[in-house]
This record gives sequence, structure tokens and C-alpha cells, in this order.
Amino acid sequence: MLHGFSLTMMLAFPASSTNTPTQGAQPHMAECRNCGLLQIQTPVERREIVFCTRCKTQLEHSAGKSLDAALACSAAILLLLIPAWTAPFLSASALGSTRTSFLPMSVYVVWRDGSPLLALCVLLFVLAFPLLRFGALTAVLLTLRRGHRAAWQRHAFRVCNALQVWAMLDVFLLGLMVAYFRLRSSLEVTLGAGAICFIVAGFLSLVTRATLDKAQVWRLIGPDRRSIQGPSMVCLSCELVMPRAEGGTTCPRCQAVVTARKRNPYPRSMALLLAAGLMYLPANIYPIATIPIDLKPTSYTVLGGVIDLVRSHLLGLAALVFTASFTIPLLKMLGLAWCASSAMCGSCRFLVGKTRIYRVVEEIGRWSMVDPLTIACFVPVLQFNALIDGHAEPAVIPFTAVVILTTLAVQLFDPRRMWDAAEKSA
Repeated sequence: MLHGFSLTMMLAFPASSTNTPTQGAQPHMAECRNCGLLQIQTPVERREIVFCTRCKTQLEHSAGKSLDAALACSAAILLLLIPAWTAPFLSASALGSTRTSFLPMSVYVVWRDGSPLLALCVLLFVLAFPLLRFGALTAVLLTLRRGHRAAWQRHAFRVCNALQVWAMLDVFLLGLMVAYFRLRSSLEVTLGAGAICFIVAGFLSLVTRATLDKAQVWRLIGPDRRSIQGPSMVCLSCELVMPRAEGGTTCPRCQAVVTARKRNPYPRSMALLLAAGLMYLPANIYPIATIPIDLKPTSYTVLGGVIDLVRSHLLGLAALVFTASFTIPLLKMLGLAWCASSAMCGSCRFLVGKTRIYRVVEEIGRWSMVDPLTIACFVPVLQFNALIDGHAEPAVIPFTAVVILTTLAVQLFDPRRMWDAAEKSA
């Protein structure tokens, strides 16, 4: 069932995984984060999806949501990260020698190999941010489950949500799969206990994201507003609607700084896009890594790596890598540039389509990190000799920079400006 004005209102952390409206739930105000339309939403029934009536952005999705399931998965991830970090991760054997890696080794080996930016990304995106995200999420959900309310919960859950883009257990999982199948054609490669635990944690991170009902958690921390007087603005962290204030204010629910619109979204986003565009060409022209193929060190570019996977009859992985590493960065830059330029020109055309493009770009952009993280997987186990060697090549730095710059450009852009500009020019 699809409704234009509906929303689930949960007033207590349920002991079961059902998602039925609480008795006495009241309509409340909601403002679309992508077009700025203020609307009244009423409680939604189980399995209903709520869309913005103007730009068709999904505002609420109750099907398959369960805070109990999210808590169980998040706690399991934390437990699995311990052996994932401490147990053997990958082993590679060649010419009677064996090299075994541990997950934290990737940071040191890649740094020593001359790629400090990639080493920093592994440290933050694979080690630090997932631990912080799922640690905060587990603490918040567990205390809410037990009926406790504390000021730290709002800060912890806001940080947890902000790290969703940057905590890349799932992306590193795909990188591990690519590294394993790519090396297996030339070497004897074994997944260790640490890798198996990491694989499970990576899948559970996807389940956690699918089952977590952020709106319900925020309502447990603080209620939504049932009415608003005068002009409004929405907190992009917790989506609480509040009266518009000149120069911004602090959200009473999550304590984030809130402004009616993001400041200077065009120059900042376009500057980052320009920098990413300049990096995109060398990222695809120069070799990104060297791996031993038939016991010979062979350098490959991004597209060359896709061709190698095709030659190894790994068509599915080849399609994934081509999409994530070549297509997505290009589409991100073109799509966001179109949105920004149309907003600056005050164009009224294709607003719904451009908003959808922005949502897609925002969702899939992080998967472009799969190629650099693949390199971080196999470099620690390919330190044999001059013939059997694997290491990052010069293109890994601009390629990683493209992913980071485009992700930041998407986050700094404000799609509501497109609708504002269209209204002014109408």
C-alpha cells in the first residue's frame, strides 16, 4: 500500500519484531529532505511505504524493520570484529613459501609500500569507523531496549548515522571477494578464520542497515512535532521539523546545527567535482596495481583489471568491478554536475528525475572504493620476491581521491536548492 501522508509512530521499543502502529499515535509534521515540501504524516500500517507527494522520495518504509534484529546484528558484528582483526586473514602459497596476513597488517604494509592515502582509508573506513558505528549503535539500541534515556544517546546515534557512508565493511567484503578470485588463478590462496568472520560481519552490516528503523529510534529519543507555526526547516540528522531561524539553530532532539538550507552548496560541490574530474583521467590511464600472473609481475589499470576478470571467466565480478570502479565515479560527477548547474540556472525541468538521480548517486557512490580496498586485501600476502610481488601503483592515489572527493561533493550539495531555484524562476 502506498500513501502520500502516513508514518509509523512507535512510542516504545517493542519486544517483538512487529511494526504495527502504537495505540494513540498522532499525526506529525514532516519535511522532505530532498525537495523541502512540508507535509502532515499519520501513522502507517505494517508493510506500507511512504513517499513524498512532490519528488517521490521514500520517507518511511516499515516492511522488514525490527530494532531487535538490528540490535542483534550490530552486537554480533562487534563480536565478530575481534577474531576478524586477530585471526589469520588471507594466506597465499607459491614455490614452497607461504605468506599469511592479518587484517590490521594492511594498514602498515600499504603505508610502507608507498600509498599512505590508501593506508589511511583502510584504517578509517575498515577498522575505526565500523567499530565506532556499530559500537555506538549497539549501545544506543541496548539502552533504549532496557528503557533508559540519556543525553549521550542523541549524540551517539547521530554519529552512528553520519558514519553509515564511511564505514565500509560491505565494500571491503566485495574487495575481499575480488582479491580472492583474482589471486586464485595464479596462486594457492586460503581464507583464514579472520576472513570468514569478516565475511559474516560484512553480510550482517547489510542486514543491520535493512532492518534498522532510524525514525523509530529518533522517536524513542525525542518525539516528532505535531504542528508548526510559520516557516519551517528540517534537521537533516534526525528529520525533526522546527520553526525556521535566521542563521540556524541547534536541533532540540539530536543537538545538530540546523540551517534552513546548506550554506554555499554550489561552489563547494562544484569545486570538489572539478578536483575529482582532474583526478579521474590519471586514475584510469595509469596502472592501479601490480599482481603476479603466471608468476610474472603484471601491472593493470582499472579497465585492465576488469579484462583480467573476464579472461578468468569471472563475468559477475567483472561486471561488478566495472560498474563500481569505472561507471559509478563517472555517473556521480555527471549527475551531480547536472543537478548543480540546473539549480544555478533556475531550471524547472525534470526536477523529479534530477532528484532521483541525486538519491541514486548518494546511495551508490561509496561502492567505488572497491578497487582500492581490493589492493589493500592482496598486498600483504604478496610479499614474496621480485617475481611474485603485489603492490599499489601510482593510479591508486588519484582513484581514491576521486571517490572521496565525489562523496564529499554529494554530501555538501543540497537538492532542495533545485526546487527553490525552480520556484523563484516560475
